[in-house]
Amino acid sequence: MKVLLIQYNHAGDVLISSVIPNNLKKIYPDIKIDFLCNKEYMGVLQKNPSIDRIIAIDNKHIKSVLSLYKYMKLVRSERYDFLIDLSQNFSSIFLTFFSKAQKKLSYNTPILNKFYTNRLVKVNKLNTQTCNLLENRLAVLDQFLNDQSISIDPVAKIFLSQEEILEAKTTMLNAGIKFTRPIIMLGIFGTEKHTTWTIGSMAKLIDFIWSNYRADLLLNYLPNQHKELNELLSLLNSNTKVFVQPVGKSIREYASLMKNCTLFIGNNSRFLAITKALQKPTFGIYAPFVYKQDIACYENQYFHKSIHLSDILPRLYENFYPNELKKESSKFYLMLSSEFVIIKIKPFLKSYLSTFNKI
Repeated sequence: MKVLLIQYNHAGDVLISSVIPNNLKKIYPDIKIDFLCNKEYMGVLQKNPSIDRIIAIDNKHIKSVLSLYKYMKLVRSERYDFLIDLSQNFSSIFLTFFSKAQKKLSYNTPILNKFYTNRLVKVNKLNTQTCNLLENRLAVLDQFLNDQSISIDPVAKIFLSQEEILEAKTTMLNAGIKFTRPIIMLGIFGTEKHTTWTIGSMAKLIDFIWSNYRADLLLNYLPNQHKELNELLSLLNSNTKVFVQPVGKSIREYASLMKNCTLFIGNNSRFLAITKALQKPTFGIYAPFVYKQDIACYENQYFHKSIHLSDILPRLYENFYPNELKKESSKFYLMLSSEFVIIKIKPFLKSYLSTFNKI
């Protein structure tokens, strides 16, 4: 059996979708699975033994009809038995329509149903997991189980080589991180402004962690966030010590650095999802306009915790729609004060840093 899985956008979605090939290989050991995704996010899939080939398309090509036509010819020539379209955008529908796959599966969307032979109804009520994103990926596997009694592993994983991990450790040592203290990766910003907790509050949290634990604090940020980084640094207490280097320039570089760290604290982003896939403890700070049940995966596990404005002000969500919260996210982020976050994070830090003697 040959299967093509299409999940184009968002690193976290691509990563969570990898639970499908991981489990399909358990159901059908001889199955051949190709995964089509955005080239920017292929790092979360590389070296995954359950994926036979990654078909990576960059943004420039996905917007070009000529380039898309070339990928269509590739997909068509493979004659897949099953095509799973998790993206449902123009490019994925185009590839699905012109493929010669015997079965074409996606989520039930009335206007698009004619393009697919098999349709799934999206889950809006949690059953066995802590997020709808994962529930809906695992639902795909029901199409293949055929009443087989096979234990499904819901945990997404990133596969790193020992060379990648050791190279990252060497880079950290060269930056002055001695590995004599816990190392905390801090996701100081979200991918965008409206997914970023207020910089002033983040600075207070960093000061608290440093003054109470003296852990080595490694700041993680994107290349276009230097202005915000400088603002954050200017707000820290003069005696708070942080590392602004090294920074992973790619998904795999970040993952390799994180593999050498103790835990992650920070905004919800691709980096939070990657850290969970590395089986490292995480404490996430979610944007006010998202619903935790949609994206807070694996938080039924002891080592993944988070905070959301609804934890503090649940009635607020009876009066505002998500688009209203998103439009004025900075105002609602202010309601999530550093004091509330510090109260919530103290037990988490105590669990993982209690054996460390502060210097």
